[in-house]
Amino acid sequence: MISTRFLPALCALTALALIPTFLHSYSDGTVRDARTTAAIPEQLAGYAGTPSGRNATWGQRRFDSHDWIERTYRSSTDEVKLSVIRSYDAKALYHHPELAVAYGPSYTGTDIRRVARRPDVPLFVLRSNSGVTAVYALLYEDQFVENPIRFQLATAGELLFSGRKAMTLFFLTDERGSADGDLEQLPSLDLLFAAIDRFVSSR
Repeated sequence: MISTRFLPALCALTALALIPTFLHSYSDGTVRDARTTAAIPEQLAGYAGTPSGRNATWGQRRFDSHDWIERTYRSSTDEVKLSVIRSYDAKALYHHPELAVAYGPSYTGTDIRRVARRPDVPLFVLRSNSGVTAVYALLYEDQFVENPIRFQLATAGELLFSGRKAMTLFFLTDERGSADGDLEQLPSLDLLFAAIDRFVSSR
């Protein structure tokens, strides 16, 4: 038997626990904004893009995403691949996305860098012995994510009482890389930053 004097407190605790249960089990549980990867044009920053040829179900299978694009962008001197993927499963995007997006090259490690032209965007940089450079950025709402684990811990409490929000991955694969390894001199970064800006402003 529970004393009736504890009943109000017990009811309050039960009601509090029901909020995340209802949000994540019995309702849609997602917060949608007006942004979409479709806002990124095929003509961008001096590059012309064409679909990469991925299977139409690839984004859903690998990232639980229904909003993604992947294009091969070409300029007069360069050819790169740009993948932009939105998902409510943040871990699927930040935990070794190269295994799905750029599978093949043997990357030697990941560095987090910032470049002078866009110091607000932390870039995850992967390089391979074959000269392939991959660069990606993670966006959550209006904030770029530099430390995914810290981000996950910081948002865990909030997500108990609010719907899930989408994270966006911008992944650039440049098979030519930079001749001297200087990220600042990588021409395709202009394409990456232009894609980010178009996406952010699409709201």
